[in-house]
Amino acid sequence: MRQYKGVKNMLPISDILIRSISGYVFIIPVLMLYFLYLKKSGRKQSIFHITAVFVFCYYLFGILTVTGIGYTSTISFRPKISIIPFLGMISGPIDTILNLVLFVPLGFFLPLLYKKYHHIKNVVLTGFLFSLSIEIIQMFGWGATDINDLIINTVGACLGYLIYYLLSKILPINFRKRLQSENVNDMVEIMLYAIYIFIVMITVQPWVVHSLLNIG
Repeated sequence: MRQYKGVKNMLPISDILIRSISGYVFIIPVLMLYFLYLKKSGRKQSIFHITAVFVFCYYLFGILTVTGIGYTSTISFRPKISIIPFLGMISGPIDTILNLVLFVPLGFFLPLLYKKYHHIKNVVLTGFLFSLSIEIIQMFGWGATDINDLIINTVGACLGYLIYYLLSKILPINFRKRLQSENVNDMVEIMLYAIYIFIVMITVQPWVVHSLLNIG
């Protein structure tokens, strides 16, 4: 998944923000219409949950930006695959730590927002599948595919779940309930968010960045 080779070669924060926001703007009206639909159908969500979902979706756009998805509008199958597990984890500790930290918020947000993810196995599965999706897409010209990233990212999601679990012992129950979804299919909702975000980052976002903003 590494689009960079060490911290020195990472994109500037300003560039990451521009690219992620260029994709994020396309989900804002979709989320607004979705929550309006839920309200009209008698499944109104709390303002705390809605706000947290907007933040969560921006985080997902951020993950794809950092991992190189959407950096080019040219799609070509040119895989760079490393299938040997644990190779390079020790020799490249900075990349390993960054990939770990990158998925910690995913493991934290999922149980924070959805009851289905109060079980760690669902967090592990979702973290693994989301990371796997990134690795597969990177075969089409958006970076290198590395089995170590699947391992590290999944561990990062587990760590995020652990942080949520510890904080849940401190946060008031009423506050936690306000952040939870109500009367929706949690896993289907997450899947639809992820699919839409991937589509935007592969199609529309590169066009906005390269054609409208004229960023190379």
